[in-house]
Amino acid sequence: MWRIVSAVALLTVVAAGCGGADRPQRLAVHEVPRALAQAWESRASAISTAAAAGDNCSALQLANALRADVIAKRQMVPLRLRTPLLTGVNALASRVTCVVTAPTPPKKQPKPPHDHHDRHGHHGHGDGGGNEQ
Repeated sequence: MWRIVSAVALLTVVAAGCGGADRPQRLAVHEVPRALAQAWESRASAISTAAAAGDNCSALQLANALRADVIAKRQMVPLRLRTPLLTGVNALASRVTCVVTAPTPPKKQPKPPHDHHDRHGHHGHGDGGGNEQ
């Protein structure tokens, strides 16, 4: 859990440092667009929240989605920041583990032995279940 939080912190720092400045977008040519950095930071925070809540499967799904998004948009990231950002999202996704356990089927209760002679009143035992007239 601590490793996940530290990876999220690293990713958040890289993402926030990339485009978190209040400078106009035209001056931030060598940074990640601010909206993109904020979106990635928010997603990293959601991963941390899910992991802290013990929902590792959701955290892993979110981490994989974030990694795919960063990879798809890596051309928007300045070359000097690509390696740390990709390393961060890869580390984050690799630190989250989701163990899905198959539900165990309920144990079958042993069936009582069949008593073919006394069930349903067959064979003319006079209890109304046979062929009486």
